[in-house]
Amino acid sequence: MSKHLIIGGSGQVGQHLAQTLEAAGTEVSATYWSCPVPGMHLLDIRDPAATVSLVEALRPTVIYLPASLTNVDYCELHPAEGYVSNVLGVQHVVQLANHVKAKVVYFSSDYIFDGEAGPYREADPANPPCEYGRQKLLAEHYVALHAQDYLIVRTTVVYGWERQGKNFVYRLIKTLKEGKTIRVPIDQIGSPTYAPNLAQAVVSLVRSGVQGVYHIAGTDRVSRYEFACVAAEVFELDSRLIQAVATHELGQPARRPLNAGMVVDKAAALLEFPLLGYGAGLKVMLAEGA
Repeated sequence: MSKHLIIGGSGQVGQHLAQTLEAAGTEVSATYWSCPVPGMHLLDIRDPAATVSLVEALRPTVIYLPASLTNVDYCELHPAEGYVSNVLGVQHVVQLANHVKAKVVYFSSDYIFDGEAGPYREADPANPPCEYGRQKLLAEHYVALHAQDYLIVRTTVVYGWERQGKNFVYRLIKTLKEGKTIRVPIDQIGSPTYAPNLAQAVVSLVRSGVQGVYHIAGTDRVSRYEFACVAAEVFELDSRLIQAVATHELGQPARRPLNAGMVVDKAAALLEFPLLGYGAGLKVMLAEGA
């Protein structure tokens, strides 16, 4: 029987992957690191011995790897720490996946692109603007060169209900409900991606047996400010509390890809259901509730 392992199951993407797989009757195990979840295995992928022990015990046929140090500014300020998690940890998992003959599903980002000429296709040249993007690209290269069977999924601006409450829309809703103002960049353009839709698409591609690099994201490009305003409208919150600013006004240590986003035609052609634009995704999120 097929067994699937999600390394990083306590995070947003991992949570929805687990729900999608379980709903389909797939035998699935998951791990957590900083956010304990009942029924999940504690794992630090920076620890090769612990990773060996878990993978050997479970012997999965598919290993999903959404686990990552995703704080972009923290990676910029602490590149060595980010490298251990985002590059060396991935290498440990790939080596073990080969050993147990498992497919690796690695989650990457549009931060591998410089944001000068988006939206980007899978074959467009990478030019990361920040340390986080460089680390994701290095990990991609390792997966592509060394994994015996792999799927690299690039995604961006993922949102939806999640146990940790860290994504942009979740934090926006919380801030506006508290009657506080929030500063949102008007010059960052991307493709907001509804997490359950992402998970369903990834699982569908895995079942189809495809390999290689696929962009899976929302079908619409929008500025982060406009996205925030539409989210406020959908959730009936006060958009006047959203302040439009230029990215440079935020004083963030890491450069962001501004004119970014993804072309998703390659993945969409294989799916039997649509990838959702941000307007539809927000409405589904509202309907599903927390």
